[in-house]
Amino acid sequence: MAANTIIHQLRDRKTYLTTSEVMAIIRKSRNTLCGYVRDGVLSAIRMGDGYLFDPQVIADWLDARVV
Repeated sequence: MAANTIIHQLRDRKTYLTTSEVMAIIRKSRNTLCGYVRDGVLSAIRMGDGYLFDPQVIADWLDARVV
């Protein structure tokens, strides 16, 4: 149920997530996360040397992977 708690928290969030926050949530490296963005797996807004992520997009992505 922990994944569902995270998904609910993301759906309630009103601000964008940083690259570091998403890395911690999905437990992937920066290189992997940036690869997801480059490959169109996740959408993001480029900001300096990182990205900003819509929490709804991350919640949907996680929700599709919860078994």
